[in-house]
Amino acid sequence: MDIYFYNTLTRKKEIFKPIDKNEVRIYSCGPTVYKDATIGNMRTNIFQDVLRKVLRYNGYKIKHAMNITDVGHLVSDADEGEDKIIKSAKEEHKTPYQIADHYTKLFFEDLKLLNLETPEIICKATNHINEMIEYVKKLVENGYAYETSTAIYFDISKLDKYPILSNLNLENQKAGARVEIDKEKRNPYDFALWIKAPKDHLMKWDSPWGPSYPGWHIECSAMGQKYLGEQFDIHTRSE
Repeated sequence: MDIYFYNTLTRKKEIFKPIDKNEVRIYSCGPTVYKDATIGNMRTNIFQDVLRKVLRYNGYKIKHAMNITDVGHLVSDADEGEDKIIKSAKEEHKTPYQIADHYTKLFFEDLKLLNLETPEIICKATNHINEMIEYVKKLVENGYAYETSTAIYFDISKLDKYPILSNLNLENQKAGARVEIDKEKRNPYDFALWIKAPKDHLMKWDSPWGPSYPGWHIECSAMGQKYLGEQFDIHTRSE
């Protein structure tokens, strides 16, 4: 049976043809484990489960990786504010690792209650710091990222088709409408790959740029490449 998917690049339904005819490689942006999952959050996992079962029904072997974001996701997706894990840790008077461990366990209990399959590969962000550092180093070396006093940013001007998947016209966006513009950025929409940590920051690692921590933008790139290679078939996102 032919399977049709909506292609976000071509913006039309197309017959699905995997890179490897015998195996489908999927990467899913998993939960940021700082609070209880909502019905809306779990909608993503229900979709992923249906996708897996449809592919398997049609004879495909599945290699599916899903990350656990246990560091680096700030309260604002515009690289502003506190890390969600650390914010929750302060509110509940626990360590960030205790918070992440607690809500990770609850998340997998929710999967079982909903009778949802667990992906073949589960990868925690904090277990892949070295891979992220190497990834950021390569981006800097190849001219796609640059250092400021606060972070390592990805330079979106290096990609002439950067917003093609989101269908966003950056020229029509009002810079600074949501957050104050960082004057050290080359472009208002450059995003943080790696963030230099203040002295009192609870989660930080040694790096070529001093004590610091990953931005959530780099985590899936590094882990997806490690487990699925340079190219894979399907990417699903969290809600």
